[in-house]
Amino acid sequence: MKPQAQPNNHDHHDSVISYKQLRMFIGLLGFLLTFLLILTTSVLGDSKVFKISISHYYYSFGHIIFVGSLCIMGGLFLTYRGKDRWENRVSNLSGAFAIGVAAFPTKLNGYEGNEYLSIFDPFYRDWMNIVHFACAFCLFLSFSIFCLSFFQKSDEDISEASTEDMDKKKNRNMYYRICGIGILLSIALIAFFSFIVTEKDHPNSILVKYSTIIFESTALFFFSTSWLMKSSDILSPKIPFMNYFR
Repeated sequence: MKPQAQPNNHDHHDSVISYKQLRMFIGLLGFLLTFLLILTTSVLGDSKVFKISISHYYYSFGHIIFVGSLCIMGGLFLTYRGKDRWENRVSNLSGAFAIGVAAFPTKLNGYEGNEYLSIFDPFYRDWMNIVHFACAFCLFLSFSIFCLSFFQKSDEDISEASTEDMDKKKNRNMYYRICGIGILLSIALIAFFSFIVTEKDHPNSILVKYSTIIFESTALFFFSTSWLMKSSDILSPKIPFMNYFR
């Protein structure tokens, strides 16, 4: 009888590292997205580097960064495998939503600055805007689900964890809850300034005018830092902030 093959610990270790690296890549993309869009439009000489929303960079010199980052993020989410089938399903849906945000742009209305892709405007249909906002809303909502549910579960067996490790786990979970609530609050504020306190009623308010990109950026900050926190085992242990949670 052929002996049963023994599991390769090295391969298991590599798979764990890749699993956490995937989290890190997703977090980095979210963390850098707004900065890269502003930097690209600035370097390429756009007359208005700050758009009213991240989605409006679709029509700017940052078009490739916007579409490319969302498609890469979508691919990473589709590749990501969580600890159970529900996390896998939410991850797969997140990937589809990210690609949907990139594939179906928002309206050109309200755009300021140099137009890189205004040629698309004549082919635009109103239903695309509906799909875009639905995908964006569901994407941010899925981010909050990761923070409020999946990330608070430990990757390893913690039944024999030390008191110090348990305290760090509590610190991490507290931060995940803050991130989840922060994402939901950001979504609520985007809706508030889009439908209740609008630019039409407050034409001179910078906060109202740029409220969407401001709170999209805060949502991305909470999302990205939570994913980076979840991949903290492969980050430098010399970072004091990470040592407090690791």
